[in-house]
Amino acid sequence: MKNTRPYILLLVGVFVATIALAQSSEQRPLTRKEKKEWKKRKKKMSVEDFRTLYEENSSQKAALAAQEGEINSLEEQVTSKDLQISDLQKQVTRMQAAYQAAQRELENLKAQLKQPAYNPNMVNGEDFSVGVVFKVQVGAFRKMDLEKYAETSKEFSEEEAQELRKYVIGNFRNYEDANVLKRYLREMGVEDAWIVPYKDNQRVPLKEVIDLPEGSK
Repeated sequence: MKNTRPYILLLVGVFVATIALAQSSEQRPLTRKEKKEWKKRKKKMSVEDFRTLYEENSSQKAALAAQEGEINSLEEQVTSKDLQISDLQKQVTRMQAAYQAAQRELENLKAQLKQPAYNPNMVNGEDFSVGVVFKVQVGAFRKMDLEKYAETSKEFSEEEAQELRKYVIGNFRNYEDANVLKRYLREMGVEDAWIVPYKDNQRVPLKEVIDLPEGSK
């Protein structure tokens, strides 16, 4: 419909120019010579000729009025179509934006699915919930709660057993590494530091996972 707009505007321009010329010729005063000439023509014109001329003039005016109405109607249709096209373009823009947002959300979901689930026992890519692990217990308390500190580090964790909160540090695959940390903590004044072994994430007796000289812990 947009392709017809220039032709309609051209038609409107021609129509307006025609009316303007007709009005200008009607409004221009006649000279004496022209008046004299038209009087002669009028005298020579019969009543029938005058009626025919009058009817033709009226018919042309009616035709011009009809054309003007048709042009106005066409312009309204063009305006309506332009508004519809504009609305459709806005809808397309909104749908494109929604589609792009959905694509981004889908990509985010895919990325989340690719990420492994959080495992508090996973440290530096190694899963310490499997196999034998040695940790150093630094205390067991009934009233003291250090959970907020345990949440900030995978190397420091809390366990609850028999109304006690037990706190352990470290994840070691061999006893000697855990023993180094235990000695260091005792030198710092943590006299209750001692090694606790785990097997498949369950605390077990030390003798179950390693043979130690009597009196060691």
